[in-house]
Amino acid sequence: MLRKRFIFILILLVILIGAPMFIIWQVKPTEALNLDYKEISIPSKIAEIVKSRKLEVQLTEQDINDLVKKQLAEHQVLPHDFRLEGAKLTLNGSNLEADLNLRWHDKLPISAKMMFTLAYHSPNMSIQHVSTSVKGTKIPSEWLHLDPIVFSIEDHLPLLIGVKNVVFEEKAVVVQLKALR
Repeated sequence: MLRKRFIFILILLVILIGAPMFIIWQVKPTEALNLDYKEISIPSKIAEIVKSRKLEVQLTEQDINDLVKKQLAEHQVLPHDFRLEGAKLTLNGSNLEADLNLRWHDKLPISAKMMFTLAYHSPNMSIQHVSTSVKGTKIPSEWLHLDPIVFSIEDHLPLLIGVKNVVFEEKAVVVQLKALR
């Protein structure tokens, strides 16, 4: 009888210690990500306009990555004591998929995937958080939800040039421009 209790307690200890360790191992990031970004080069974008003879600028996936990372870097502290440590973004039309490295309570590293939608409402571009998942398991929005991030595209344009419209393509965003009076 004593031997059965000992085995039961031993199995219970293994489960109580092993389960949290397995969960921590499962959610830890597999890829080192950061929030480094480059400012978009306005002179090179103006050169594109001159070459193409169209009043539009194509923002590549890398440009969008840099723009969004800049915004995320300014919003690193997230609800419920999560902190954003790194991101890798993939553009798919007006949908943006973000692989993120988070840290919970400054201790537990977590790899998460967030889905965002991009929208343009003159004069601002908005990034709306849609969902979050960890290792394929959807997380309730009450646990981790980001407020919409809004920024002006016109802040990155020279004076006397404004945004006429924004078109979301598969791997790029086309910003149609207009001359301001």
